[in-house]
Amino acid sequence: MIRILRSHRLFPVLLVGLTALLTLWLDQISRWDTHKRDLDPDKPEYVAEHLTATRFDAQGKLLDRLIATRMWQYPGKPDAYFEKPDLYQYQAGVLQYRVIGDSGRYNNKTQQAFYDKKVLLIKPADSAQPETRLYTSAMHVDAAKNIASSKAPSVIYHGNSVANSIGFIYQQQLGLLNLLSTSKIVYAK
Repeated sequence: MIRILRSHRLFPVLLVGLTALLTLWLDQISRWDTHKRDLDPDKPEYVAEHLTATRFDAQGKLLDRLIATRMWQYPGKPDAYFEKPDLYQYQAGVLQYRVIGDSGRYNNKTQQAFYDKKVLLIKPADSAQPETRLYTSAMHVDAAKNIASSKAPSVIYHGNSVANSIGFIYQQQLGLLNLLSTSKIVYAK
C-alpha cells in the first residue's frame, strides 16, 4: 500500500514539472522573430524555374501572360530578372502583341519591362493588317501604357515589306510605329 500511495504522490509532481517545461518551451519558440535575419543583398531572395504568370482584367479576361525559363529577385529590390522571357499582352482577351527575349527584368510596381539582349516583338495579323515582326537588341516595354521602344538598330517586317531603323516607338493603342532615324524601307505589296 505504501508503494501505491507514493506513486500517486509522484504523478502530480511529474505532471506539474512537465507542464512547467512545456510552458517554458512554448514561451521561447513564440518569441522567435523570423524577420530579424538579414538577407544577403547580393544573393536572390527567391528563384523560380519554368515560370508562367498570368494576370486577368476586372472582367476576368486575359490581360497578360509571362513565361520564362528562370526568374529571380533580390531582397528589397523592385525588379524581377528573367531568362528567356516571353510576354503576351492582351486587350479584352485578344492578343495585341508578344515580346520574346533572351533576358530581361520587370518592375511590378511601375509595370516597366526592359529586355537587354536579342528581342523580338510580334504583332499578330488581323483583318486589316498583316503580321508585324520587329527585331532589335534591346527594348523597353511599358505594359501599363502599351508602349514599346528602343534606341538600338531595328529591323521591321510588315507582311512582305522590310524597314531598317535606329530606334522606334510602338504605341499599341494607336497601332502606330514611329521610326526614330532615317530609315531604309522596302515596300512590297
